[in-house]
Amino acid sequence: MDERRSQVLPEYTKPSSDDSVTETLPQHGKKQTSASKNEQKVIVSNELNADAKNGKGGTVARSLSSLLHSSKASIQHSTKSFKKRYRRPRAMNITAIVAGLALLGFAIYTLWYALMATQPVTVFRVGKQQLVTQNVGGGGLIDAKQNFNLQFPLAERVMAVMVKPGDHIKRNQALIRLDPSQLNAQVQQASNDVAAAQAYLNSVTASAVNPITIAAAQQAYEVANNHYHALLAQTNSPTLHNGNLISPVDGMVITVTINPGEVFTANTILMTLTDQSSLIVHTQIPLANLQQVHLNAPAQITPSALPNVTLNGTVTAIIPKANAQTDTFQVDITVTNTQQLLIPGMSAYVRLQGQQNAFVVPRIAVLNPDHESSVYVVQHGHAYLKQVHVAGSAPDVFYVDSGLSTNDQIVVLPLNRLHQGQVVTINSVEQ
Repeated sequence: MDERRSQVLPEYTKPSSDDSVTETLPQHGKKQTSASKNEQKVIVSNELNADAKNGKGGTVARSLSSLLHSSKASIQHSTKSFKKRYRRPRAMNITAIVAGLALLGFAIYTLWYALMATQPVTVFRVGKQQLVTQNVGGGGLIDAKQNFNLQFPLAERVMAVMVKPGDHIKRNQALIRLDPSQLNAQVQQASNDVAAAQAYLNSVTASAVNPITIAAAQQAYEVANNHYHALLAQTNSPTLHNGNLISPVDGMVITVTINPGEVFTANTILMTLTDQSSLIVHTQIPLANLQQVHLNAPAQITPSALPNVTLNGTVTAIIPKANAQTDTFQVDITVTNTQQLLIPGMSAYVRLQGQQNAFVVPRIAVLNPDHESSVYVVQHGHAYLKQVHVAGSAPDVFYVDSGLSTNDQIVVLPLNRLHQGQVVTINSVEQ
């Protein structure tokens, strides 16, 4: 029995007073300890029963002490394992905090250097204003310069209509043939009315009747005479020749509103004509180029349908009204159309040559040139942001018409390291 017990139970060693465990065990350590205690309780119970029978109580006491020492060793092992497991994450957290503080310190130093350090710069000295020429352009629509409504002041019958919509016409070309008999009858009737009014006036004047009757007869004669002469003038109108209504211009027929055999009333619109000898291009020009467009300035027109054709025109009107949606204003260009290449309704692109006085500055020195343009001006060793107006541009320069003065020093390089009020030193000056 002693040999079997020595194989099962470890040799007993008296624990010291410093081996007591006070740390809280992890959950899996508690489970392991509980399992070990249960197994040891079974072994102790079996041994006690056997020793009770054999009368060996001392041996049982030693076995119990050995089991308690084994449990205590197991608890200490679990505690050490828990400490080792959580020691690495704590070290990683400390490293992250140190790295964050280092980055924060670097950012503060960089900001301090950008705000307080002196920045060497290259500047451009602004010269005097120059008369600059640049192309200004915009799209537009071609329209007729003048339309004509063909009318006749008398009621007449139409004998024939000799043109149709879309026909090109020449000046003095016959368009509508009227009924000459009806026109002649009207003139004859007006002449008879004048003769009758004259005879009545003569009779009342000779009989010396009351003045009221004489005045009424005089008024009737004047009305008849005026109507007669108006008919004569209308029959001699430039639009009436040999009983035909003729075209007053070279152009095109737009609409026809009368048919052969119809009788029209006085001053009815019979036909609409358009003058195509010269046309108007209504062009939309950006507001930024307002000061560069002048009356009678030359222009080149390129129709969208004919990209290889360029026609010469002249600025004949500048409409002083802005389009709020497109930031443009209207300019009318008159263009001759002798070859009849253009028709109303076509779209075209217009180029103008504008001239104005402006400062010429390097393109690289201007910030945000498309909207609220600005430059850095050096004054008393500091760089200050100043707004300017860009009136135009060339490949390497901008034309500035306001915001600068002669001999101003504007920063060319480096713009990305500057801020308002930055302390600067000038390394070189360009002109």
